[in-house]
Amino acid sequence: MTSPVVLGNRPLSPLQQKGLDWVQLWGGRDVALAIDLTESVGLNDSGRLHLRHIVEQTLNKGDTIHIIPFATTVRSPITIEYQGEQDIPKILEVIPMDAGPERGTDIQCAELYVYRYLAQLNQRRLQQQQPIKAQSVIWLTDAPLNIPQGESQRWTEAPNSPCGIHNSSRADERSQWLGTLPMTQRSIQPGQFQLTVVDIPPTVQEFCTPKPGGGEVCLVNSYLWGQLWWQLLLVSLLGMVVGGGGLFFFIRWLRQQLPWTVTVAVGDQEYRFPLKHAGKIGLGELVSGSLYFVSLPCSEAVGFLLRQHNTLRIGTVHPAKLTYRGQQIYTNVNGQEIDTNVFIPRNNEFVIVTYNDIDIQITITM
Repeated sequence: MTSPVVLGNRPLSPLQQKGLDWVQLWGGRDVALAIDLTESVGLNDSGRLHLRHIVEQTLNKGDTIHIIPFATTVRSPITIEYQGEQDIPKILEVIPMDAGPERGTDIQCAELYVYRYLAQLNQRRLQQQQPIKAQSVIWLTDAPLNIPQGESQRWTEAPNSPCGIHNSSRADERSQWLGTLPMTQRSIQPGQFQLTVVDIPPTVQEFCTPKPGGGEVCLVNSYLWGQLWWQLLLVSLLGMVVGGGGLFFFIRWLRQQLPWTVTVAVGDQEYRFPLKHAGKIGLGELVSGSLYFVSLPCSEAVGFLLRQHNTLRIGTVHPAKLTYRGQQIYTNVNGQEIDTNVFIPRNNEFVIVTYNDIDIQITITM
């Protein structure tokens, strides 16, 4: 047996409300059609058109439709789980389009019933660890909504409503629900009545109870953990992947900004150069884009060393004859500099390139 819903003993925190907003993404919506059956309302063609438009154009799969007729009393809701367009005729069939025999509308008791009913639906879902829903009420009535407590005389059809009498228990409860539920309201008047849409974001009543030994137990936090643990785990894993990837690229970028020390030994002569990303060292003479060069017994540049990211590339310039491990890497493409072989020496290891029997030893210190 489910206990009746009552107002919570603690307001929701902004973080809890955001968590509930996230949960409702998987829960669909509660859409309540609260329809005044009194003859004074008399749905006209425009009113029927608006109702049909709401049913045909605004419902989504997973929504729950609650049809709640009312007048002096509120009838039991008719509930339909909307699974698609095939349910539209069934919904339209049970919506009362014609007035009933009753002549008065107790709008204040109808408000108490509808808002308490919707709150109870979400509170039961919370207790049963089911996704809660955002909720909307479509009121079709000529009675004024949200009459302040103690001012029932403003509505002549129910001036002595037990839900509006000052300081009565039912009037107090109605006022509390109207003040507690975060509602937004929009209205149009297609006839002798108003069509008012009241939207209620997903919300529940929070109850916290002191526990022996200190601290307290609360409903909403444990519910949110039960509903969102896998989303939190997924977000954490994605964060680790993104963070790890970002760290990888940051370290890679940082390494590119740090200069290498390139040592080039030719016979007894040794040259040391700082070399950043895109830096170039000429072999023989300066080449385009180089700031340094290594002297060789030749009258022109024969090649170059080019750092690209964390790779050292060795290029030749026509008519150079460079060899590596006995293999000629001579290149001639219209006299243009091109990359030939790629070497990635480990830190403090070296490679040897030969030019005309002269060994050129290249060492990188990172």
